[in-house]
Order: sequence, then structure tokens, then C-alpha cells
Amino acid sequence: MPTSTFQDEIIYTLPADNCTDIKEHLWIHERDYTSLFSTMCIFAVIYTTIMTLGILGNLLVILSVFKHRSLQSVRNIFIVSLSCSDIVVCLVSGTITPISAFYKVWFFGEKLCKLVPVIQGTSLCFSTLTLTAISIDRFILIVYPTSRSIQKRHALWMIGFNYFVAMSISFPMYVSQQLVNYEVQDMKFCGQFCTENWDQIGFSRSAYGTIVFLLQFVIPFFIITFCYLMISVRLGKGILIKRGSSEQKLNGPQSEQRRHALKRRLRTNRMLMAMVGVFLCCWTPTVAFNFLRDFDLLPEMIENMAFLFGIITHCISMSSTVWNPVLYALLNEQFRLAFADLIASCRRRSDADSTFSGRISARCSRIMSSAFLPLTMVNGNPAGRSSSSGDFNGSGPASSTSPYKWRYSTVPVVTKPDALTHNLSTSLL
Repeated sequence: MPTSTFQDEIIYTLPADNCTDIKEHLWIHERDYTSLFSTMCIFAVIYTTIMTLGILGNLLVILSVFKHRSLQSVRNIFIVSLSCSDIVVCLVSGTITPISAFYKVWFFGEKLCKLVPVIQGTSLCFSTLTLTAISIDRFILIVYPTSRSIQKRHALWMIGFNYFVAMSISFPMYVSQQLVNYEVQDMKFCGQFCTENWDQIGFSRSAYGTIVFLLQFVIPFFIITFCYLMISVRLGKGILIKRGSSEQKLNGPQSEQRRHALKRRLRTNRMLMAMVGVFLCCWTPTVAFNFLRDFDLLPEMIENMAFLFGIITHCISMSSTVWNPVLYALLNEQFRLAFADLIASCRRRSDADSTFSGRISARCSRIMSSAFLPLTMVNGNPAGRSSSSGDFNGSGPASSTSPYKWRYSTVPVVTKPDALTHNLSTSLL
């Protein structure tokens, strides 16, 4: 069986049947730093942090929208769909991609070899189309306020359409991916590898990459830029009109409401533009890296360390799943209040559970203390004395209405451990 050793911070797999470990080969010939154990540990911490923050933050967004009806707007429906896509990215790209990038060998079988690239491509394309839909919704709402805005049912249809388009764009990856054994110049590498084979479908990788680059990045980018540019112009005109108005027109509750509505729109659009900006900054390195690699245009330095630069750009793209909830909390007051309410609800629930546990513990303590009452008082009488032997002061017979009798008459004399167990179980029921 293959065994692993650690030498000079490189993890090698000793061949079992005359095969060469690809990590060892890449380190010797190309100085692939992703083969170093220290590099793997650093990126493991980075990926774990991104996954944890991304999943928790996006779950907070989803729960906030579902809990508060005031947040269930068309824009927030799109944001919820974006959060769902980000969670899928965290679960799939944050686990399988780094493992395959560091070990190079594919451990997850042929089905996942075909499905994982499709899921990753669909999530990326769906996120881009969702941001495009959000910008179109804001464009119609602000630039053409008198026209009919997008309804919730229309938003759901658009989400379904975006998902269908994203799946269609990514589906060729399912056909091209295959699990193969890898040999170079009579050198057989250990394990199987998940690679692309475009010859079998009669299509080139560069042509497919160009189509994806246009549909997934260039066209949505121009649509988003146009929509937010027109929104900025519209809001700028509104601000100029309000500044040029007379003081009489600015006074009164209606002008105050307009001022508040304008400020709210400015904050909302700052949040959305920041969200788009963060998305572009996060995903541009990955898109550019893949596009240049498809046409063999990578610089020599990057080409020699393709695995390392690939994992770096992937980490940058993965960080987009963390930034969206941060932007909502910092730039949107409604989401900030909803987040605070959710956190407070969790704390109240935790405090309630602690209080309930405390009450149970206190009750158990009272039961146990009652079970171990001093045996000098049993059934209202001193221990070892009959009821006819006198009262507590020894001055006469004990009264049947002794003030102590009601308290101790229900507590049996504990002489065996099972008696205490029975007392506890019956008292807690």
C-alpha cells in the first residue's frame, strides 16, 4: 500500500506499483510551492475562515429576509438567491477545489469530476446574472418611477431564467470533463486526474472560454455599469432640484419625507454599487487568469507557478461570499437592524435555555436536600420516639396538628439509594 513521508516540507506518496508521485515531479522540475506542507496549512486556514464566515453571513441574510416581511422586497429576493449561490460556492468550491489543487490527484470519483466544475461555473454565472437583475430592477424603479416596477412573481421568474442560463453556459463542462490516468514519456503518475477533453465534443477550449468570458463577464458588466450610471445621473438631478428649491417648498412633512427617501435611496445604491465593485474585484483575477491560460498568454513567471497563482486567484474569488453580508450590515440600516434582531433572538433563546436548565438544577437540588432532611424529624416526631412519647419540648403528647408534620409527612425515610432515585424521578415527572 502507498505510504506517506514528510521530508523538506513536501508530502510524497511512495509508489505502490512503479508510478511517480506528481507532487514530487512538479517540485523537482517546476518548484511547485503548493506541494509544500506549510503552504497547504496556510491555505487551509484561509479556506476554513472564508467558508465559516461566508456560510454564517449568508445564512444571516436569508433568515433576516424570511423573518421580517419589511425586507421581502424584489431587490432582497434577488439578494437571497445570491446568498444561496454563495453558500453553494462555499460548500463545493471551498472544499473540493483546494484538495484537488494541492494533491493534484482526484479522489472523488467520475460523477463528481463532471458535476463539480458545472456547479462552480453555474454558481459564478448565476451570481453575475443576479447582480445584473438587481441593477435592472433599481434602474426601472429610480429612472422610470411611474412605470410598472418588477413584481415578486416576475423576480422569481427571472431567478429561474438566470439559473437556466447559467446551467446552459456551464453544461459543456459536464461533457468535456473526464477521469484519466496520466502518463508523460513512459512515466506513469500515481492516481487518476480530472481533466478536460474538448476534442471528443469537437469544440476548442479557447472558443468556449471566449463565449463564457463574453456572456458571463463582459456583457453583464456593461449592463450593470450602464444601469448604475443612469441611476447616479437621476439621483444627481434630484439632489440639484432639492437644493435649488425655495425654503418654503422645503418646509413641511412632505419635504422631510422626500429628503428621507432620497437619503435612503442614496444609501441603498451605494450598497449595491459597492457590492458590484467587490464582486468585480474578487472575480476579475480568476476570470483573467483562466482567459489568458486558455490562449497560452500567461507570463512565464505565472506559467511556471500556475498551481500557486491558480489557488491564490481562487481564494480571492471565494472571498466574495464573505463581503456581501458585510456590505449589507455596514451600508443598509434595515439589514443592520434585522441582523441585530436575529442575534438578540439567539441570545434570548440561549438565555431561556440556560434559565430552564437552571430551574431544573435548582429543583433537583431542592429535591435532594429534601431527601436528606435531618432524620431527627420523621413524620413530625423526633427520631426514635413514638407519637405518644410527648411533644418536641418533652412536655406532653405530640399534637396531630403539629406545624412541622405537613412538611415532613410526605418525605419518606431514606435508607436505600433506590429510594432517592425513585424520589427524584417521580418529582421531575
